[in-house]
Amino acid sequence: MADKKAVRARMNELLAQGVGKTEVFRQLSTTDIKPRVLAGWLAATPDMSARQAMSVHITILCGLMVVQALVVFMVLLSVSLFFALAIAMIPLLFAWGFRKPAAGAYSGYILLSIISIAQNAAKFRGIDTPTVIGLAIGLATICYVAWIQWRVFPDMTFAGPNRKSGEYVFKT
Repeated sequence: MADKKAVRARMNELLAQGVGKTEVFRQLSTTDIKPRVLAGWLAATPDMSARQAMSVHITILCGLMVVQALVVFMVLLSVSLFFALAIAMIPLLFAWGFRKPAAGAYSGYILLSIISIAQNAAKFRGIDTPTVIGLAIGLATICYVAWIQWRVFPDMTFAGPNRKSGEYVFKT
């Protein structure tokens, strides 16, 4: 079962049968797939009961991304219509990834937002209200996205599968 597609199909089949991720990892770790890759696939598989419980928060998050896209579009419209549309698509793509659900969308949003906050904080000269409010909203959004990610993907760390003492660890 060296074929990645076959291993992935078998993984999804076992998970659909209700087999825990730890057992699926144990069974499929004998294949030619690297344990790091297999653990990544398992960790990126959402906990569907947690996803169902978090559906309201995911909807709110997608709404925030639509608002962010509209603000970006309105601000950049004075530069160029094409540029405004292109840049406004970024939050909409994140919203699509959050809704899908794709673990990479959450990690990617957090990473890009941290970089953006760091750049804005470096330009921070004095204490003015709009800057402080913007930084606070940015930090709150990062925390909100991270909280949702940790609930929907309990086996993921920031950007990979959870490891303890060199071993991959799964909640189930």
